[in-house]
Amino acid sequence: MQDNKLESLKEISEVFMFELWLRFYFIEESHGNLRISLDDQVIEKMEGEYGHLAKLASALNNTELNPDVCQKVIVEHLMDQFDGKKYEIGHIPKILDSAVFKTEIQLFNAWTHIFEAQLDKTILSFGKWKELYGEWKQTEGAKNIGLSLNMQLIEKEGQAQSTKTN
Repeated sequence: MQDNKLESLKEISEVFMFELWLRFYFIEESHGNLRISLDDQVIEKMEGEYGHLAKLASALNNTELNPDVCQKVIVEHLMDQFDGKKYEIGHIPKILDSAVFKTEIQLFNAWTHIFEAQLDKTILSFGKWKELYGEWKQTEGAKNIGLSLNMQLIEKEGQAQSTKTN
């Protein structure tokens, strides 16, 4: 089992990013309900390209989606794939609660909003999304956004601590 914090942060973040990629390109609305719609061939192709992430796609496929359902499926996937298997039991929740993880996910969400029009022009592979995001993260603008997000988290955590001690 690994206890590499950076590697686990990367793998856990990738699961959340993949779920957002799925919702971005494959969500459909039917009778007021949202669901990801993938045919068997697409899921099969994902198995070859994305390994365990295809299991997440399969778990979300044709399921009525809302934030609670997505969160539940993601956490179940993380626990099934990593907790007590690749990483020590209890390591995953620690990463999910870390400021570094929260900043990474918020930064990824910011990237998708900033580049939504370009991303929406054609379906890009998840690998391409990761590549483009990685390149963008190296820019001065992305670094400034990341710093701002970190400061906001520190501020929130400080306020939460202050409330607990009062």
